[in-house]
Amino acid sequence: MNNIKSFFKNNTAKKILLFFNENPNCIDTAKGISLWIGSDTGLTQKCLNQLVKEGVLTSHQTASTSAYAYTNNKAVVKNIEKYIKNIL
Repeated sequence: MNNIKSFFKNNTAKKILLFFNENPNCIDTAKGISLWIGSDTGLTQKCLNQLVKEGVLTSHQTASTSAYAYTNNKAVVKNIEKYIKNIL
């Protein structure tokens, strides 16, 4: 996983991380997440793909769509929570 700090430099990725930190049991599509965070769906999708690649989120595929959820990796979640507490 890349440095958590780098994710927070991208405003959309930052909103996604804050969203999942506040809603750790949420599973939603890129369109749904973009509505929650007030961002363009295409940009949100790009950030979601990167966060999945880095192990911060997981992707759940169905025949017609993908849904995203926070990782179950407690170390990753703890590091993100710690970083959020330091910036807020």
